[in-house]
Amino acid sequence: MRTIYAKIFLWFWLTIAAVTVSLMLITVIGGVQPLGRRWLTTSLDMYGRSAVDFYQQGGTSALRQYIDDIDRSGLKAALIDPQGNDILGRGLPPLTARVLAEARRTGESRVHTRLIWAGASVVHTPQGDFIFVVRMFPLRGFWTPEGISVALLRWGIALLSAGLLCWLIARHITAPVRTLQVAARRIADGDLSVRATPGIPPRNDELADLAHDFDRMADRMQSLMHKQQELLGDISHELRSPMARMAVSLELARRGDREALERMQTDLDRLDALIEQVLTLTRLQLQEGRNLNSTVNLRTIVESVVADCDFEGKATAKSVVLTHADACWVKGDAALLRSCVENVVRNAVRYTAPDTSVDVSLRNTGGAPSEVLLSIQDRGPGVPPEALPKLFEAFYRVSPSRERESGGTGLGLSIAQKVASLHQGRISARNREQGGLVVEIRLPATVPAAAKVKA
Repeated sequence: MRTIYAKIFLWFWLTIAAVTVSLMLITVIGGVQPLGRRWLTTSLDMYGRSAVDFYQQGGTSALRQYIDDIDRSGLKAALIDPQGNDILGRGLPPLTARVLAEARRTGESRVHTRLIWAGASVVHTPQGDFIFVVRMFPLRGFWTPEGISVALLRWGIALLSAGLLCWLIARHITAPVRTLQVAARRIADGDLSVRATPGIPPRNDELADLAHDFDRMADRMQSLMHKQQELLGDISHELRSPMARMAVSLELARRGDREALERMQTDLDRLDALIEQVLTLTRLQLQEGRNLNSTVNLRTIVESVVADCDFEGKATAKSVVLTHADACWVKGDAALLRSCVENVVRNAVRYTAPDTSVDVSLRNTGGAPSEVLLSIQDRGPGVPPEALPKLFEAFYRVSPSRERESGGTGLGLSIAQKVASLHQGRISARNREQGGLVVEIRLPATVPAAAKVKA
């Protein structure tokens, strides 16, 4: 606050000085008669008319008394009669001959304002024109003890008022900044629950917006840290079970159990799949915000995935059927999109009932903006309604035992959601009325390069 206060205080006085200098320059360059000179001319005319009145009504003694009175206030004056004579015979005040000559030539009052002010006021009377000549030192009273005291008092009041005003402005600016600083330090110390907005009085400015953005950042950090801790816990849990089974299998293998080796191989395959999917999920999180500009034929990808999954499903009396396939093009990465489609289709094959099919359809919805809709429907047990919003979270399982029996890791749908998000799309799930689950992937459609050339 000390630095900000000093800057505001200095800029305050610099602004005042700049405005003052600018006004003076505008006045001089523009040739505009200053208001102070007009006031001085009017005051001089009043003095001159008073001097003529005293002379005409009281003679030279009254004029002398009046001239002596104004002399004590810092004015040296003389009254010239219509014949051009100095009535009191004291002579003209020094440095007033020029202004007197100008007044005689023009017949109007004239004022010169320099270090020493001089003026000549023309007073028109029936007897002729009197000229009241005066010289004044504008800073004469300043060098007296009383003048210095008054000046110091005025400057003290000005500095105190300006200092208080600048302090209030600086405090208004720095108070929320200090709150943000304290909140940032607490976050740096590990307290992610702290927020800045509650500690800042209601206000509607950029600092309030900064506090809200800071709180959103803190919310995001807390959420990411929480998810990271959950992910680490889930990975540890997922690794613990196969590792424990492998330890048992290893002991049984040492005792000559041949089947134990096969169980070890199965667990190793599951660990390999788990590690691969964790690495894939991590890479997707690091790729958020990257530019995916390749034009991809989504129908080709879907047809390939359907053919592969249908072939693999025959071993368990399950099939995958492509019920509808429009020519759909999207912007993105072909490998990532295949991973997204494959994860969802394989998940559907895993849970659909034996002797049933998984129906896959690909449609271009049209409209503005145009979208691609990929729908995957299985005929499995479905999902409880309260579990639907959590299906795409990493390691989430509706039923842990069911996932382990099916060989799933709980990462497939999470990877699909990440891929869809990277491609500016979205993924959702709902239960079918006839039973089973419907997963829909919506992606922004684009026009293939060949079609653009033809257009």
